[in-house]
Amino acid sequence: MNMIANIRSVDARESIFSRLDVLIARRPPSPDAARVEARQLVSMAIADSCQADSLWGTVDAFHAHFDFMMQTIEINGAEDPSLGLLRTKCRFYLEQVEALSLSLTY
Repeated sequence: MNMIANIRSVDARESIFSRLDVLIARRPPSPDAARVEARQLVSMAIADSCQADSLWGTVDAFHAHFDFMMQTIEINGAEDPSLGLLRTKCRFYLEQVEALSLSLTY
């Protein structure tokens, strides 16, 4: 077993989740671009995982909350008071995706 490959894989996954956390926290110049980036990053993060139903359900929940957060920014602006709650929910589902993808890694 090549331990270096596994370490790099874990480092890359942690970097991806860090980037997603930053994406949740910032005020994106383009909500559409943020949506695309979030989908790409989640796909990269779960690429080495078994594709279990629980993982897909959590990924779908993350994307639904992230999309709703981006819609809120588009409609009400980045200063909307409800964004705090939406960011909290996005982080919760992101943590669930991370935990499941780590536990379901080949």
